[in-house]
Amino acid sequence: MDRSSVYILGGAQSDFARNWNREGKHFAEIMRETVIAALDASKLEPKEIQSAHIGNFAAELYAHQGQLGAFFLEVDPAFAGLATNRHEAACASGSIAIMAASAEIEAGRYDVSAVVGMEQMKTVDTATGGDFLGTAGWYERECKGKDYPFPRLFGRLGDEYDKRFGLKPEHLAHISSVNYSNARRNPLAQTRGWPAA
Repeated sequence: MDRSSVYILGGAQSDFARNWNREGKHFAEIMRETVIAALDASKLEPKEIQSAHIGNFAAELYAHQGQLGAFFLEVDPAFAGLATNRHEAACASGSIAIMAASAEIEAGRYDVSAVVGMEQMKTVDTATGGDFLGTAGWYERECKGKDYPFPRLFGRLGDEYDKRFGLKPEHLAHISSVNYSNARRNPLAQTRGWPAA
């Protein structure tokens, strides 16, 4: 098999506007629904999957749940004994999971891997969620005891960028406009129905 190229055969995306917690759904149900849809889109059977990678930032905080790879068995019994890995890299967790699966394929360890990126963050109030997001920074030094630390950190990055290169408010407004426009075209985006300001 030529391992110089790795391909993504298909995928699925859940509806970001859904509140799985209010629906009483557990990580296992979210994973089952999405993995089955991705397998269908990829025209693969569970028995063809040789390894799995999960990208997730903070399930232990938001859902009191670790060991997410074990839930592949809840998707289909054919996943019994499946080698699974979990990857955490804040906002890049899913991308890192794809990179790890690609590396396994390139190395010849496996031919077909499943990759799942999943978060369930609508389980706590806004202030608590903001504090949890602060753990993606250096919590003790940058985030502990601060309200909504992550927006503050991004604000500091913006300030530094402005200091070095200059940053005009109309540039930021344009980025926001493009993002909302893209979301309105995505039928599964959380903000697809939000009114434009």
